[in-house]
Amino acid sequence: MTKTAETGNIGKFEVYSNYGDPIDLSHGTVQLQYFESILDNTVRASMMVVETGGGDNPASSMDSDGANLTGGEKVHLNISDNYENTLKFEDDNQFRVKSIRNVTEEANKVQYTLDLWSKECQDNELVENRVSKRYDGLLSDSVKKIVSDVLKSPKEVTVDDTQNTLSFLGRVAKPFYKCHWLAKRSVPQGVKSAGYFFYETSDGYQFRSIDKLFEEDVKKKFVYTNSTLLPDEYDAKILASSFSSNVDVEQSLVTGSIFKTTLRATNLYDNKPRDNEADSKDQQNEETMGGKEFPKIASDVDLQSKSSRLVVKYDKKGVLPPGKDLEDQLKNAREDDYDIDSIIRQSFMRYNQLFTTKLSITIAGDFSLRAGDIVHCDFPEVSEKSTSLVSQKKSGLYMIVDMCHLITTNKSFTKLNLVRESIGRKPF
Repeated sequence: MTKTAETGNIGKFEVYSNYGDPIDLSHGTVQLQYFESILDNTVRASMMVVETGGGDNPASSMDSDGANLTGGEKVHLNISDNYENTLKFEDDNQFRVKSIRNVTEEANKVQYTLDLWSKECQDNELVENRVSKRYDGLLSDSVKKIVSDVLKSPKEVTVDDTQNTLSFLGRVAKPFYKCHWLAKRSVPQGVKSAGYFFYETSDGYQFRSIDKLFEEDVKKKFVYTNSTLLPDEYDAKILASSFSSNVDVEQSLVTGSIFKTTLRATNLYDNKPRDNEADSKDQQNEETMGGKEFPKIASDVDLQSKSSRLVVKYDKKGVLPPGKDLEDQLKNAREDDYDIDSIIRQSFMRYNQLFTTKLSITIAGDFSLRAGDIVHCDFPEVSEKSTSLVSQKKSGLYMIVDMCHLITTNKSFTKLNLVRESIGRKPF
């Protein structure tokens, strides 16, 4: 085991009990897992705690009648890896106890698991925090207002500014739901392809375009090798890896992710339908892709030149037109601030394209990584040649979709679930 794979450090783990003084559980934690995902509204953590002494221990969270922790308690947590990267969750970035499970009691010993989530997840469920007003303007601005004004979160919101605007009503929806609703309707500035993710990392909330994420600099470079020496151009070795899936033809046909999609839309002014097709190849842009090209499917029958999905929608013209007063709204009544012909299909295809190739890797614990980061992975080519070659198909850029940091009493690892929509290795 390399030095960087040795156990990390739990610098602080304090739970503010509803029934007494804060409880320090840092020394009783035998396993900690920290999670981030671009598919989740919150960062999460789970820790297995073993306490000795029971009710005679003044610092214990348990007593002879059961748990002194009931749920919802504030938690302050600091953890570090062996690269001196630290994650801090205190004050405005605090955790809350989501659940207490797997409680087992023995003589002078209690073991249980605490599941943690962000305070905003509790607040998201409250009726007083529902989205109820009307919003106009850039969708990215609306998301920032919902998080800060409605959810009342003090956390930073990182956004990729949208180029499109939209007028909409909150309809007393939950804040997180409305942010995801806006995500699939958003198009970033300078990019023609729609599709955003709304999620949380240890740095705050993220409203990020898929294409803009792939334009970011590579965060880390990993290599899978049997050599004990790490080449200078890489940051860490891949200790374990598995490709969980490649192209699923049935799913690709159902979603139209790498095929054509037909739109059947109706203009409510004249009640006339129109049909048109969108080709997934129009979104094939090497600058905003993990690889060089989309995979080819059944090329002998030219399958990808045919439409496999039908979308039926109505135009938004005349429905909640933008404007500060009735006069302005009447002037814009025939304008459409939401391009159904492109956005609906672009975002749907982009989401499904992203998960075309899935890869899981394990590295030594590295707490500098975030969900949504772009990493470069190199794998050897399976060959009979004595000289090891880099696979030009499996290697290349990937996005971190899920991430888990693991700390136990004697080791620290990071597991990354990676995805991309294409094949082919780009040089770094």
